[in-house]
Amino acid sequence: MRGTEISAEPKAVAVTPESGKQVRVGIVGYGTVGRATAEILAGNAADIRRRMDGVSVVVTRISRKTPRGSETGPNGVAVVADWRQVVTADDVDIVVEAVGGTTTAYEVVRAALEHGKAVVTANKALIAKHGEELFALARERNLPIGIEASVAGGVPVIRAISEALAADRVTAIYGIVNGTCNYILTQMELRGLDFAAALEQAQAAGFAEAEASLDIDGWDSRDKIAILARIAFGLSVNPQDIPVSGIRQISATDLHYAHRMNSTIRLVASAELTKDGVHIAVQPWLEPRDSMLAKVDGANNAIFIAGERVGTQMLYGRGAGGDATGTAVLSDVLQIAQQIAKGQSAPSAIAGFHNAKPLRFSPRQQPMCWFLRLAVNDAPGILAKTAQAIADEGINIDSVIQEPNMRKDRLSFVITLEPTDQARVLRAVKNIDGFEFMREPVLLLPMISSVEEHV
Repeated sequence: MRGTEISAEPKAVAVTPESGKQVRVGIVGYGTVGRATAEILAGNAADIRRRMDGVSVVVTRISRKTPRGSETGPNGVAVVADWRQVVTADDVDIVVEAVGGTTTAYEVVRAALEHGKAVVTANKALIAKHGEELFALARERNLPIGIEASVAGGVPVIRAISEALAADRVTAIYGIVNGTCNYILTQMELRGLDFAAALEQAQAAGFAEAEASLDIDGWDSRDKIAILARIAFGLSVNPQDIPVSGIRQISATDLHYAHRMNSTIRLVASAELTKDGVHIAVQPWLEPRDSMLAKVDGANNAIFIAGERVGTQMLYGRGAGGDATGTAVLSDVLQIAQQIAKGQSAPSAIAGFHNAKPLRFSPRQQPMCWFLRLAVNDAPGILAKTAQAIADEGINIDSVIQEPNMRKDRLSFVITLEPTDQARVLRAVKNIDGFEFMREPVLLLPMISSVEEHV
């Protein structure tokens, strides 16, 4: 491995199945996901062996960055610090990458493939950034890569698109793919918390990391919709080209105004085929409270897939957490293990990661209603100037909503717009943001009023 010395390996643990072939798994990264994967596999060993016609799937190697003393995993497997001892070991057939990030994880996956190991990963950032390269290496080595757990945890959305709906033409994907943001927004909605308090609660509950920017600023959702768009449309997607707005700017006041309009706010990742390309974005949406997306609460995920012939399908469930993600990881492990046991291992045939044409980005085509929340220093003429900026773009105002008795140094009010295209709204908002009375940029949300507007 490029001049790297491999330290002395611990003695491999011999695990003898009752009957049939044994497929051996090495786990790199023994945190929440890696540990859950190992424990589920060990706890369900008998059931798995029965379902797989006597094939036994066992963990034989584990590594983590900082092992805790003489820590061991299932079956007494020693936990070591050097991941290279896992990916180069003769008693490993499948490497599970559970490190996270795009640096060490990238090295782990490349090294595993170079040493002839199949790979399973839940790492959405890695696949979004390096998927083409890694799948190309896997094809060269005739090895599979499993990525089901990289999007929506235990919700089998990748398999649904790439297998169950392979005969149809997917026209749109949209939904809630980040449980942390959804938990924060529902706590703000149900308990009247401000954003900072709801984030602290999400961190205390284990749904958000101490450094939560990947979630709350939308980057996690961006990587996930990039992967889904690749698979659905068979096109190459650069995640950095996707426009992203997170939830950091959402306030309790915004939820209050949303409720006055019988709506709520959800962070939605969406990708939609248009006549000019694909509209793809991550941003908060104003959703009617009786819509399916509005009813997704807590840390759950919900993904809608629209096909030309099957219509719109919804997948719902736990999108994060060790058990949900570990179960998704194992779905790939067991599928690959069956191939290995039959001597039929082959590269994964997932669209969008092999000689794919670049995705052509397109603005959203259909006119929509829009929600604009302004926070201002109160002064004469604010509404007139704002209305003029909107009128200059040929846009009609539908309503103006303002609560009485608000602080004059941070006065919030909402303007809703009649249906218009996104480009015009963005130009109007840019002009409004330049006014001297603005305390912060306008919060701009598309207003969804029907199922048709989702897709």
